[in-house]
Amino acid sequence: MRSEQDITAAINRYGDTVIRICMVYLKNTADTEDIFREVFLKYAQSDKAFDGEEHKKAWIIKVAINACKDMKKSFFRSKPLSWMIRFSPGNMSVMKR
Repeated sequence: MRSEQDITAAINRYGDTVIRICMVYLKNTADTEDIFREVFLKYAQSDKAFDGEEHKKAWIIKVAINACKDMKKSFFRSKPLSWMIRFSPGNMSVMKR
């Protein structure tokens, strides 16, 4: 497990990059915040030794991209639920008939 100082330094240095990547992929602030937390939690729990700052940056970016891709292909994001479509505000007039 990494030190709190190391985690804080990584967030300060690469946090904006992770947020930009997530917003491009997900276009959703709430999901971006979830992935941000997930990326830096994985970083905190990782025992991986990095060869340098560029290696660390590449690892964090790759984790962020993979987490975004995983979220995009999750069941709840890929297919709208039929009940959500049926009871959406635009379809409420159909239900009143």
